[in-house]
Amino acid sequence: MQDIRELGLMTFSQASERWGKERSYVQQQYNKYPKKFLVGTVDLLKSEKKDRGTYVITRQGMEYLTSKTEEEANRALWIVIVQHGTNIIDEHACSSEGEAEELVKKIAISKVQASSAAETIHWNYLDQQKKNYGVKIPGGLMVYYKKKT
Repeated sequence: MQDIRELGLMTFSQASERWGKERSYVQQQYNKYPKKFLVGTVDLLKSEKKDRGTYVITRQGMEYLTSKTEEEANRALWIVIVQHGTNIIDEHACSSEGEAEELVKKIAISKVQASSAAETIHWNYLDQQKKNYGVKIPGGLMVYYKKKT
């Protein structure tokens, strides 16, 4: 018999935060790409009192999804985010601001070329707190980096 504590069971939002991602990262990935998850590492815990339940994932499931252990995921200081509307499409961890900036430029240029957008890329802060630096691409796509908190 396996001890449930050995599974490293956590809610989707807990797992997202523990791996240094936005709180809704695992839920968004599961909603859009359920086949990215290792079979048997995700489950929905339902309550008789509630219509909805709580999704949980194991530590092994998170390592499979992100290709990193929790320790590896938390080594990076900067995060590059590709976002469409409010949905995060992809995230990359970087160990320096320069590395993050170069990756943002590389991704943004490839997205602009792929969409054949004629507009010039304008780099700027995307929020009033000046935490997210990047670019908005026509069609609702944003590519930016920010310091991991």
